[in-house]
This record gives sequence, structure tokens and C-alpha cells, in this order.
Amino acid sequence: MPQKYKLKAVIIGEHAAGKTSLIKTFVEGKFSADYRPTIGTNIFIKKITFENGDEATLTVWDIAGQERWTSMRPLYYKGSSGALIVGDLTRKSTFDQIVKFWAPDVKRHAGEAIPLMVLANKCDLPREASADDVESCTKNIGAIGSIDTSAKNGDNVNEAFMRLTKAILKKA
Repeated sequence: MPQKYKLKAVIIGEHAAGKTSLIKTFVEGKFSADYRPTIGTNIFIKKITFENGDEATLTVWDIAGQERWTSMRPLYYKGSSGALIVGDLTRKSTFDQIVKFWAPDVKRHAGEAIPLMVLANKCDLPREASADDVESCTKNIGAIGSIDTSAKNGDNVNEAFMRLTKAILKKA
């Protein structure tokens, strides 16, 4: 008998790293080049059906990266069973911020054991961050892995969300 799961994940990272674009590519299959900063949080839902017939309803909270939303983040993290942390390959500093701020922040409010996945976004553009930078970031925060993504081209977007979903279910 197929199982049904309801999961909550957050997607976090510095402003303009491509968090909303990644979710829209995953949920809606479309990319918009029109940048609009997220205000607080946006919530997206996608039903995933696995080969064995199991279903997961994944609710993804797209959390604003601007500093002014810091006080609200603990509320948004509550009940999360996984996190996608987005770095922007065109800005090396976004990976430094994952190590210094984002990973500790989500672990503090959602639990140390929360599965983390690093998304190295904008792989379709000239890079400032190297593969070594991404690998170092991934190891430093104890993430389950990292993957290069492009919300614009759709590169590895579904794979990234599926890997996190499977890691959450494995832990459950």
C-alpha cells in the first residue's frame, strides 16, 4: 500500500541568489528573469510521486534573504524537516555566508540534525565561486551534498529537490 507523506522544507540563502526562481522552476516549470525580492516568505506546494507509488506533498517555504527579516525566520523554520541552502556561483561571498550565517541559523531553529542540501545556483553564468569553494562549504556545514543548478535552464533543479525529499524520508 503506497504511503503518503507531508513534508516541509525551507529554501534559504543570500538575497538574489535565485531561491524563488529555483522553486518556480521546480513547481511551475517556468523561469522569470524579473527579479522581485521576497517579502517575508512565500509558500509553494508540489506533490511528488515516487516509482513505488508513495506520494510526498512537499511544502517549500521561500524565506527572504534580506537582513530585515531576521527576526521572523525562527517562525518560518519551525517544523521544517529539510533545508535547501542556495549559493550564487557568480558571488563567492554567498557561500561564505552559508557557512557563517545560514546553516547555523537554520540548525539553531529547526534542529542540528536537519538535512541540508547546498544548491550552487546560476551554473549557466560565469563563476566567481569554484567547485572547491562549493565543496568546502558543503563539508563545513555537514550538508548531505551539493549540486550545481540553473533555475534559468532548469539544470538539476528537479534532482536537487528530489535528493532533499528522499533524504528527509530516509531520516523519518
